[in-house]
Amino acid sequence: MSEPVFLNKYRQALDPRGLHVIFKDASKKVDLPPTRFTLHHLRHTCATLILHQNKEYVDLRMLQELLGHESITSTQVYSHVEYEQKKKAIDSFRLY
Repeated sequence: MSEPVFLNKYRQALDPRGLHVIFKDASKKVDLPPTRFTLHHLRHTCATLILHQNKEYVDLRMLQELLGHESITSTQVYSHVEYEQKKKAIDSFRLY
């Protein structure tokens, strides 16, 4: 059995719906467009950064485990996105 990463206010595992509510509330507070910034985008960005910034500790199999993918094929998409490309895309946003 694995331990949850995020807990709700009752110290129980935070379910996807609860995480979605928190993310949407936080996005509204900082005025991010809801169609442009989603949990899927956040998950993809985090997974890409984990893989590309920690190559000595994290490989595709480890990332597969972290993301809960059944098939390594689902995880391989992260190996095709270069960190510098992602950084340029992130830096191109004017969020302030």
